[in-house]
Amino acid sequence: MKDVAQNARMKTMKNQLKQYLIFIPTTALILSCSDAGKKYEEIEKAKTCSMIFIDKSVSVNMNKKFISEKYTKVLNQLIDENVKAKGDKLAVYFVHENTGKGKAVELVCRTEKGDLAGASSTDSEAITTEYGMSLDKERSIFKKIVLAQLASQNTSSSKNSTDLLAALPLIDKEIAKGYNVKVYFLSDMVESMNAPNRRDFHINPPFDDAAAVGWAREDAVGLKSILPNIGSVQIFIAKPFEPTSSRKKNNPAISTYWQRLFMELGVSTEVVEL
Repeated sequence: MKDVAQNARMKTMKNQLKQYLIFIPTTALILSCSDAGKKYEEIEKAKTCSMIFIDKSVSVNMNKKFISEKYTKVLNQLIDENVKAKGDKLAVYFVHENTGKGKAVELVCRTEKGDLAGASSTDSEAITTEYGMSLDKERSIFKKIVLAQLASQNTSSSKNSTDLLAALPLIDKEIAKGYNVKVYFLSDMVESMNAPNRRDFHINPPFDDAAAVGWAREDAVGLKSILPNIGSVQIFIAKPFEPTSSRKKNNPAISTYWQRLFMELGVSTEVVEL
């Protein structure tokens, strides 16, 4: 009986030691994450979250061939580039009057590569090939789902307004979770909100770059305090305009406004127009 009791105590001690050993690296990770100097290094190693904001307001007609083809190409390409490993995420939002509550779908990659430790060269090649095929299959499923969101129609009154600024807190929140966030706006970027202290670029667009810069500076002042993490985001904008579109239709000052706004908010990389 003494041996049984002793064995039981030893087993308990081993379990406690095992828990302690697991706790040490976890605690170390928490401490390292609190180190401000390593913050961006941790984000760089994080999984990718691709946030896709699709304009569902009246000013963007998804039925037009040029727009549909351009946006289909952009979506297919970003999924191929950004969905590379288990944990990579896609989040699709609709841009309209209620953009902040416009999440349409969220998809997370589940494909996991098999363990190559101790595998022969033949087995390693087989595992890698199988992984690539599984990843391609999952990407294909993601593309079908996301493209279905692109084609969907907004028949509600929310289509009469465009709240692009509401996307910013959503972006900041994902960065705070530790993701490497890439944002894609499929939009004409014409902010249009009929409310106090809001911009309506349909009624009163910036008339030149100087006005755009001034407005961006003003708007950034009220946004900085609620967007502490947004500096690390990468932003891509795909406008629905053909190359031959007039400056009146594709107002370059609106592009200047957004470029300057993101710069004022501390975004370190240049906004890329696709």
